[in-house]
Amino acid sequence: MTVAFFIANAMGRLFDRLKAGAAEYTVEPTGEGGFVLIRNDEHSEAFARLVRDLINYPNDEFAMLPTGDGRGGYERVVILPL
Repeated sequence: MTVAFFIANAMGRLFDRLKAGAAEYTVEPTGEGGFVLIRNDEHSEAFARLVRDLINYPNDEFAMLPTGDGRGGYERVVILPL
């Protein structure tokens, strides 16, 4: 799933749509009002595309802190509201 998919196919804030989860990742709360997207290994390429899209998507809803997997992909992303 890409950021464009989220924008085109859902109403509401991107922050809330990401928090709802998807096949590419699971969601864990941070305790700080944010959450962590954790890659589902069966969808690692799709998750990496999503993270790259998020990095390049300007927004005023949240800050994100991605963690790489050492192979050009991503393991997780911390999402914190602004």
